Amino acid sequence: MKKLLNETIIYGIGAILPRIIIFILNPLYIHHISTDEFAQFTNLYAMISFVNIILTFGFETAYFRFSSEDENREKTFNTSFWFLAGTSTLFLLLCLVFNQPLATQLGYTKNPEFIKWFAWIAFFDTLCVIPFAWLRYHNKPVKYSLIRVLQSLVQTVVVVALFLYIPAEISEKFGMEEKVSYPFYSNLVGSLIGVLMLLPIILKVKFEFAKDLFLRMISYSWPIMVAGFAFMVNENFDKAIQYYMIDERDAGAYGGCYKLAVLMTLFVTAYRMGIEPFFFKQMQNENAKLTYAKVTEYFTFFASIVAMGIIANISWLKTLFIPNQSYWTAIDIIPIIVIANLCFGIYYNLSTWYKVTDRTKIGTVISWAGALLTIVLNLVLLKKFGFMVSAWTTLGAYFLMMVMSYFLGQKYYPIPYRIKRISLCLILLAAFSFVSYQLFDANFWIGNALFIIFTGIIIYSEKDFVLNKIKK
Repeated sequence: MKKLLNETIIYGIGAILPRIIIFILNPLYIHHISTDEFAQFTNLYAMISFVNIILTFGFETAYFRFSSEDENREKTFNTSFWFLAGTSTLFLLLCLVFNQPLATQLGYTKNPEFIKWFAWIAFFDTLCVIPFAWLRYHNKPVKYSLIRVLQSLVQTVVVVALFLYIPAEISEKFGMEEKVSYPFYSNLVGSLIGVLMLLPIILKVKFEFAKDLFLRMISYSWPIMVAGFAFMVNENFDKAIQYYMIDERDAGAYGGCYKLAVLMTLFVTAYRMGIEPFFFKQMQNENAKLTYAKVTEYFTFFASIVAMGIIANISWLKTLFIPNQSYWTAIDIIPIIVIANLCFGIYYNLSTWYKVTDRTKIGTVISWAGALLTIVLNLVLLKKFGFMVSAWTTLGAYFLMMVMSYFLGQKYYPIPYRIKRISLCLILLAAFSFVSYQLFDANFWIGNALFIIFTGIIIYSEKDFVLNKIKK
């Protein structure tokens, strides 16, 4: 537990700090980019998230799984890297050759260079997947985090320079005729820097491709890829189709406010970076199930406190991070998306059972149950009722996945979760959030008073654990 916490903190720096830097840049984007142009920004990033899932094919998780077999450790590294290098190269070539038709089909006839830039970003990012996984597997969280942070800093310097210091005439010579293109270009530079910094690990790759191992990995990973695609549907389908189904200004406002809810996503992401290799290393231990249960419970309690803290402080967070008030039309989505991301974090813990028992196909079914709910409700209700449909659908999808994973897990791989305590925690969070945001209109003082009370209840419920740690 102590090692997991330490590694999660370090991985958290690598996972969270870059996103915090980009999150801090959000006011700069919102100040310089109109809501309709921001809809383009949101739409393109939503689409590339789907591309990344397909290109990586679930091989990051497969790498962790098969590297645990001592005789296949090196073969797994080499085979994984060459497979992903091949998929990303093929994708890049197709985008470069068919650039204009793709741009026309996606509604970017005037900006075909956007498609080229995103193809290169996807190519560089896919090349980095296995080297980053290698760092995580070999317990090198400091190197991992350092590279992630440096990538982000370079990206930040470039985008700030483009917005504030480099004359528009110079930017236009590089194809950046609209300000919305600045974040895209800086992302491309950051992705390239990542490949260069990971070269020492990439050079460890040998010209080896183990066919039998590859077939086992594909069999294991394709359900994870399909499940990952389903997760991206839940996460980004709304932002991908809003550009085409509702007013561009509303779509841009939704995308801008959604980024404030990313504070919860950052916490969950940092946790995931440390927990995935930890779960696989624990799978052979005698007390593995008890460990999984304890980790899930502590995550739920602590993450609920984080969620309540964000919801209680929306009144000033929106002023700080969303300075353009034209975006505030979508501010009501934030509490919903925050709780939705908490449900996803719990689901990620509960999904351990199908990963360690190699029942990834069941995980795919669970993920697609949520994805189908997302697709159907957005397509049927979005035009009629607007972007609030997307927020509630996201919460509904993650809640459904969380519940399904728990009941199926108890059937195939029973883990002794204290489910009553976890459920009570979620119910209290929903109630306190409703009172704070709806009944008292996100009042700062009342919200934080409720936050303190909620935190006290959670800590008191785990007083034996807390007192034990204080004594130590």
